[in-house]
Amino acid sequence: MSIKFFKVAFFAIILCFSTMIPQQITIMLDPAGDAQSAGREIQDSFERGLTLQFVQELKNEIIQHYPNVRVILTRTPGETIQPMHNALFANRLQPDLYLRIGFYFQPEIPTHVTLFYACNHPNDFWQKINSLQFFHIDQSHLLHLPTTKKLAHDFLKILQNQQRNFMTHGAFAIPFKPFVGIQVPAIYLEAGLANPTDWNHLIRPVLNFINSLTCKLS
Repeated sequence: MSIKFFKVAFFAIILCFSTMIPQQITIMLDPAGDAQSAGREIQDSFERGLTLQFVQELKNEIIQHYPNVRVILTRTPGETIQPMHNALFANRLQPDLYLRIGFYFQPEIPTHVTLFYACNHPNDFWQKINSLQFFHIDQSHLLHLPTTKKLAHDFLKILQNQQRNFMTHGAFAIPFKPFVGIQVPAIYLEAGLANPTDWNHLIRPVLNFINSLTCKLS
């Protein structure tokens, strides 16, 4: 057999093995609050501490169940986040999803869960985007807006199918200051908590959403 045949066979084997390896995806988790911003009070706790607990537990679960998913947290305990820091961080790493988490106190049961994503004007959805064009900082969300909208509504369906402990309000496109400058798909999950530990009810549906995301991107 010729050397050319062996080269073709070799590259065919390499290609076969490469397609069997799950594609790694990256998720950036952004817990609301920081060292200078305690956030909203939830009984004897504050938002910044509870959101950090949530993303740390979520990260542990993701690492355990989805080895092809890389998880990045935007802050650590005691860290202060400077303006635009997270946007620059996200745009440099280009995660497949930027997920911000926010909590507030809601004594009524069932508590509410709402999704938001950035959109400054209804016309944003009609614009034809060229990935090579320059964007003003207030238009960064346009680069992946259709994908963001699709992910937000997929996430909403998963939440609606598992709302034994909470009630979903929807997925809304709004001007959202924390997402200014972020180019990658970014979703904000805001949940009411009757008790500081109620964020545990959200771990499973978020994991199910991440599972669906890995299936789509693999």
